[in-house]
Amino acid sequence: MKYKVKTYYHKEELPPMEESCFFHAASGFDWYSNSPAYKPLMIIAFNNEKPVAALFAVIMRINRFFRGKLFQRCFITQQPLFLDENLSQIDVFETLITHLVDEVKHKVFLIRYDNLGNAIFGYKGFRENKFYSVKWINIRNSLQRKRKIWDQLSASRKNQVNKALKRGLTVEEFVAEENMQELYKLIQQTNNKKITRRLPPYQYFKNFFRHYVKKGKGKILLTRYQSKIIGGAILGFEKNETVYCLYYWGKSKRYKILYPTIFTLYTAMKTSEELGFHYFDFMDVGFLDKRAGRSRFLLQFGGKQRATRRWYRFNWTLLNFFASKFYD
Repeated sequence: MKYKVKTYYHKEELPPMEESCFFHAASGFDWYSNSPAYKPLMIIAFNNEKPVAALFAVIMRINRFFRGKLFQRCFITQQPLFLDENLSQIDVFETLITHLVDEVKHKVFLIRYDNLGNAIFGYKGFRENKFYSVKWINIRNSLQRKRKIWDQLSASRKNQVNKALKRGLTVEEFVAEENMQELYKLIQQTNNKKITRRLPPYQYFKNFFRHYVKKGKGKILLTRYQSKIIGGAILGFEKNETVYCLYYWGKSKRYKILYPTIFTLYTAMKTSEELGFHYFDFMDVGFLDKRAGRSRFLLQFGGKQRATRRWYRFNWTLLNFFASKFYD
C-alpha cells in the first residue's frame, strides 16, 4: 500500500491528532522550541488523507560555535505513534524511516534511533535504509506488582534509603518557574557522571516545565538536605501507563553518606506508584550484558533488564559501511 508522507517543522501546521504517545506528540514542538540547539520535525503518513502514523525527530547541533552538516545529529526515541491498528506497522514504519532519511541526510552527519522496544516491525525499514545496530539494554520497573516498590529494593538499597530518611532528606516538587535558572545552574554544577545524558540547554528545561509540568504531563522532583538542593529527577508521563525518567542527578561526591541519588530515584518511583502508573522506565542504559556501572546501579532498584537495540546511520557512505561491518 502506498502512503502519502509529509514533513512538518511547525506545530500549527499539523493535522489534528491524538496525543497518546509521549515522545511522538505535537507538544514536542513546544518542548524543543526557541532553542538554537534544536530543530524539531514531525513526519506523518497519510492513508486517503487520514493520518495513520507520526514520527517525531529532533535535529540537534552538537557544537555552539560550528555549524553545518558535520556538527548536526538527528535523534528519535521510542516507537512511532500508530493511529490505525488495521494497517501493517512494518510497512508504515518503513515508509516513515525512508522519508526521514531522505529529509535529513543532507542536513545531519548521523541519525540515531533509541528505545524502539519491539524492533521486529522496524527491522525491515532500518535494513532497507542501511542502518546498523548496537545491542543495548533498557531497565524498567513494574509498578503494578503485588510487591510494592519498597519490597523490590535490594537489602543495601533499603538500608541506604533508611539512612537518608534518618538524616533528614526530603523530596518536593519544583513549582516555581522563576527559580528555573537557579535550578539549571545547580544541575550544571553536579558531578557530570551522575547525569544520565548530555545536559540540554536551559530552554529545554524551561519549556518542559511550561508545557508538561504545568499541564500534568510531567514532574520535576528535588531532593533537599537542610534547605539545600542536593539531587533531583525529571519525569515524563505517558497517559496513566508509563513514567519516563528523563534525567536524574545527585551531589553524591559531596554528600556521599546521604545517598541523594538513591533517595531521589526511590522517591520518584514511589511517587509514580502512588499516582497509579504501571511502569517506571529508565530507557536506554548501556551496552547489552554490561553489568557494571549504571546498569548494575539501577538493577538494585528491582527493575528488569530488557535487550533492545540502538540503530545508527552515518550519512557518509564509507564510514557507514565500515561501521556496519564492525557492529553487525
